[in-house]
Amino acid sequence: MPVRRITFIILLCSCQIWGYSQNLAIDSLKRELKKNLPDTTRAKMLMQLAVLYETVDTSQSARIYEEAIRFARNKKLPFETANLYFNRSFLFQAAGKYDEALHSLDTALFFIDQSSHPNTAFKKAQIVSQLASVYKELNQYEISIEYHLQSNQLFEEINRPAGLITSLLNTAVLYKELQDYTRQEFYARKALSIARKTQNKDDLLIAYTYVAHALSEQDKVKDAKVYIDSAALYINNYHQNQPIALLNYYLIRGSIFLQLNKLDSSFQSFKKAYDLSQNQSAFGRYQSLLQMGNVRRKEKKFDEAEKYLLEALEGINKTGELAQKNIAFQYLADLYEDRGDTKKALEYYKKYKSISDSVASLKNKNLATSLEKKYESEKKEATIKWQQKQLENQKRLIYMLGITALLFATILLLSYRTYRQKQKIQQQRINELETEKELSAIKAVLKGEEQERTRLAKDLHDGLSGMLSGIKYTLQNIKGNLIMNPENQQALERSIDMLDNSIKEMRRIAHNMMPEVLVRYGLDTALKDYATEINKTGIIKVIYQSMEMEDKDMDQTTAITVFRIVQELLNNVIKHAQATEVLVQVFRQMSKLVINVEDNGKGFDVTLSKEMGGMGWKNIYSRVEMLKGSIDVHSAPDKGTFVSLELNIE
Repeated sequence: MPVRRITFIILLCSCQIWGYSQNLAIDSLKRELKKNLPDTTRAKMLMQLAVLYETVDTSQSARIYEEAIRFARNKKLPFETANLYFNRSFLFQAAGKYDEALHSLDTALFFIDQSSHPNTAFKKAQIVSQLASVYKELNQYEISIEYHLQSNQLFEEINRPAGLITSLLNTAVLYKELQDYTRQEFYARKALSIARKTQNKDDLLIAYTYVAHALSEQDKVKDAKVYIDSAALYINNYHQNQPIALLNYYLIRGSIFLQLNKLDSSFQSFKKAYDLSQNQSAFGRYQSLLQMGNVRRKEKKFDEAEKYLLEALEGINKTGELAQKNIAFQYLADLYEDRGDTKKALEYYKKYKSISDSVASLKNKNLATSLEKKYESEKKEATIKWQQKQLENQKRLIYMLGITALLFATILLLSYRTYRQKQKIQQQRINELETEKELSAIKAVLKGEEQERTRLAKDLHDGLSGMLSGIKYTLQNIKGNLIMNPENQQALERSIDMLDNSIKEMRRIAHNMMPEVLVRYGLDTALKDYATEINKTGIIKVIYQSMEMEDKDMDQTTAITVFRIVQELLNNVIKHAQATEVLVQVFRQMSKLVINVEDNGKGFDVTLSKEMGGMGWKNIYSRVEMLKGSIDVHSAPDKGTFVSLELNIE
């Protein structure tokens, strides 16, 4: 007698929590729903409550679904409404109300297309996948295949590997029922390929299991054993609160051992499937009993086999599931034949043959109907396309004339835009040349000013300073050689002191006009020295900070320009700010120099300063413009002043 293969249903979803913990969840949700909740939260909690009641009280579950759907629709929550219709379809499907399930899923599609929720695409893929499952239950395999393929595409587009794996395995099972084992293996292996990339242990267990199933259906038992052993590697890591995949694993494992004639191992696998199916899956429970009975028949333990098979048949009669009833009748016919009870064997064989023929006829009839509908649809589409082509031929001349006119207008528009663009470019170039001319003039003026400063500083230092020092030396000699009365002696000493102060003041003026330290040691040292000199006067405290200024080569003209800007800013602080402290920060950023000057003085109105600024501010703005930089001034009465400059130094 050939080995009977098992019909499997993939239920890759979280299982319900049963018993006491479920009652606790129901009570908790009821308490929460008495509170004032946001609309979306209330809709989600009502759906959770309805799902929990599905396995406790289906009529109560249906009432809660109705209440939740009315609430979500009244509150205009399209995503939540779609999700409620989607979940309610499982309640209808479990009760065998497949038309109601289809209506619920079609409504779910309608609302999900109106949703802008982030998970809209994922939910739509789930709805399409469930539609495929319902059409399979209705034996409308052509439509089911189309929905499965659409579901696969949707999950792939949104990059949801777990959902795609589930959809691919559902597709594989559908082809198994159509006895197309090659395609069954193709989709199972495709799911396994994705699972290997994601390395999700749950997905690997499921995918290896269903590749093994596909191979066993093709009598490639040794290969199937390799894949079911690979699935066994992930058993210990599988989520135990989702036993459907484990149930299927043990059913398929038992079937493979049965094909290998390892009856004890086969029975133990079916027994584990039976234990897992308690309070979880009626299908798994009856299928386990059928296979346990079949194994015991092969072991010649006829009484035990009869017990298992009759118990399974009793349960199957309550569900009305034809595929399992057909297996039960066949196994009972085989049992009684082996036992020598030809009368009962013939009775159950007739029942098996009757259902087998009716199921095959039903599948062929529905498949033929689907193909006819598809043919009629394609015929109508061809007629519509022919009519559309005729209309296109009639309108083609009008379109060509319209396109010609549009092209002519476009050429005119482009020509006009090109002309205007050339004018703009020319004007922009003129403006740039004028700006460059102004900058050149500013540079020339500033350069001439610095050259004159340098000449005057040199003349003061080398000429007048030397002369005054000679006069001081002569007066000191006179003081030592002449005998004078005390009054003349005192007057001479005051004159020498005044001369000494004049020399120092002259040297300070010369230093400010062209600091020697700037030329010899660079900008950073010159600014530090300038700050130190101001601090010595006690007029104001200058805090100087610099970063990234060490050993940096800078054009001397640029360095002098920067020094003058800082010098003018500090002079403004000393003259006008009435500040006690000023912070100067100088640092480089790539090809830019950033300068920040901040004081704690009385501040001023920035708007008025721009409109009525003196020569000092004008000189600052001119030098900044020459360096193609920018200046930002922040100040207000009694709040101090902050000046930030960004200058191009390369």
